[in-house]
Amino acid sequence: MKNLKFPKGFLLGGAGAANQFEGAFDQDKKGLSIADLKTWDEKLDRKKLDSSSLDLDREKYEESKNGNPKNIYPNRFGIDFYNKYKDDLILFKEVGLNCFRTSFAWTRFFPNGDEKNPNQLAIKHYKNLLTEAKKLNIEVVVTISHYESPIGLLEKQNTWLSKQTIHDYLRFVEILAKEYKDLVKYWMPFNEINCTVLSAFTGGGFLLEKNDLKAEEKKYQALHNQFVAQAMAKKIIKEIDPSAQVGCMIAAFSSYPATCKPEDVRANQLKSQLQMYMYFDMAAKGIYSPFILKYFKDENINLEITSQESDYLKKYTMDFLSFSYYMSSVTSANPENNQSGNIIIGEKNPYLSATEWGWQIDPQGLRILMNDLYDRYRLPLFISENGIGVDEKLDPKTLTVNDNYRIDYLKEHLKNLLLAIEDGVECIGYTMWTAIDLVSASTREMSKRYGLIYVDRNDDGSGSNKRFIKKSGKWFKEVSESNGSLLWKLE
Repeated sequence: MKNLKFPKGFLLGGAGAANQFEGAFDQDKKGLSIADLKTWDEKLDRKKLDSSSLDLDREKYEESKNGNPKNIYPNRFGIDFYNKYKDDLILFKEVGLNCFRTSFAWTRFFPNGDEKNPNQLAIKHYKNLLTEAKKLNIEVVVTISHYESPIGLLEKQNTWLSKQTIHDYLRFVEILAKEYKDLVKYWMPFNEINCTVLSAFTGGGFLLEKNDLKAEEKKYQALHNQFVAQAMAKKIIKEIDPSAQVGCMIAAFSSYPATCKPEDVRANQLKSQLQMYMYFDMAAKGIYSPFILKYFKDENINLEITSQESDYLKKYTMDFLSFSYYMSSVTSANPENNQSGNIIIGEKNPYLSATEWGWQIDPQGLRILMNDLYDRYRLPLFISENGIGVDEKLDPKTLTVNDNYRIDYLKEHLKNLLLAIEDGVECIGYTMWTAIDLVSASTREMSKRYGLIYVDRNDDGSGSNKRFIKKSGKWFKEVSESNGSLLWKLE
């Protein structure tokens, strides 16, 4: 029996995002973000989801902006973490978190995104949050932009399609770095930066017109502008606090070839290069690798890149590589074999089980990916999201959720994380998704629950909003207190 432990100083905790759990969308002078315009669809087919679920077209955008009374806007209300954070942080400590990853809402500091002076109410609020966390010895990792760019910038300049947004964003970064340098050590400029290419609206904060022949070029241009902003964010943060650590955050779309047929292996290689490795290459090396430059040429994608931007990208690479990992997929050279699995499309892996949303559970895939990334880049790794979404109900008698499936999921992934560390991989942290139930980014459901803590709130917004610790929360605390050594003993 193994008896591995997390290394000294390891960050073990949970994650969340302002737009998914804060609520209070009209409190303390907050402006509207893109997340505030997303609606819940009660006719949602969980088995037929793809990246289009993250987007809004012009018609839906205008309808949401004008406030159709028939619509339900889950992100506007979240779980009211904005007002309940003190009690929630105590609960986080009760379930064993020594680390908490969250984002700070851009539109609280700059309601339109481009104001010259920040909203002092926002500065005070987040300082209070960080101070409370510090009292509880919870390290807060801050994601600066997590799918919540300001509507004001979309209306004014199509957000990340414009290089002006780089300057607006860096003003936000500078305020955060100056105000919270004594309270925050770990920063992530963008959440899942590769999702900008998957969803112009969610990742890039702009709208694409139907049948736009330049859609791919626009998404990659927005991505490039974010790459530059990410590099410049590191420059600013390090100048203010040289001891700070700045890392990328990338959605890890790990995949296997469907067979050992060379065509399938090559198809999987191309998919991995486009969906994952080009982003890690930029974060670690500050360059567009040859395969993506060839792709741009083949697809007639022409980006506006200045020599100064290229210099910044090379000079200000990331201190650590962070990524989300939920599942793996299978790639075939024959697209007819593909099936949807939320935002991931690929063949079904017959050796793995899947969630109701089609996400295939692959703990060993995490170990494989960690070894691969560390072999390639030799930078510390941070698993910033990993979890399982399940439609679950509170037991009215015990006032808990017996989520053994979540315990199994987390246990097997944490085991493989420790095995990867034993393999020689340097890993500094793990924040599971999520510490507490919140609104799903991809489906806007509350019923797609990930948390160690149950929140009595339904998809339509009804419910008491009361919190209850799940069985997995009690289990996670035992794992945390044992520093991981009980993973092979706790069943």
